[in-house]
Amino acid sequence: MKTEMQVLQRLKELIATSLVALMEPEEGTAVRQFDETNVEIDFPDVDGMRRPTMLYIQPDYENLEPLGMGSDLATMRATVFLLCKGAPNSILVRRTFALYNALYLLVRGDPTLGGFIEDARITDMDYYPAVTASATVTAIEASVDLQWSKEF
Repeated sequence: MKTEMQVLQRLKELIATSLVALMEPEEGTAVRQFDETNVEIDFPDVDGMRRPTMLYIQPDYENLEPLGMGSDLATMRATVFLLCKGAPNSILVRRTFALYNALYLLVRGDPTLGGFIEDARITDMDYYPAVTASATVTAIEASVDLQWSKEF
C-alpha cells in the first residue's frame, strides 16, 4: 500500500533530482546548488530558508472514492511553493518562472512519477512578486493533484 507520505516523498525525490536539468538556460535563472536540501515537505518558512532557492511541498487535502472491495482511488491535493531570494527582483522573477516551467515539464512529462502513482497534474498557479512584505523574495504557488490506488 502506498501511503500519502510515500507519494509526497517520491514527488520530493523527483523534484530534487530532475528539476534543475529541465530549466531553460537563461541569464540569471541558474541555480548553483540544488539537491534534496532545497526541497522540503513542510509549510514554507521564508525566514528559515536554508538556501536562496527552496521548494516546499504542503499537503492540502485528500479525496477518496471506492474502486473495489479492497481499494480506493486517492486524490491528494498538494501545494508546491517555489521561493527565491538573494538576487535583484528582475532576476528573481525570471528564476521563479524558470523553476515553475521546469516543474510543469517534470509533472507533464512523467505524470506517474516514474510509475509510482496513477497520475499527477498541475491544476493552477499563483505568482507572488513579494512575500511577507519583502521585495527580495518572490514565490509561485502551484497546486498539484496526485492520484493513486490506495489498497487496504
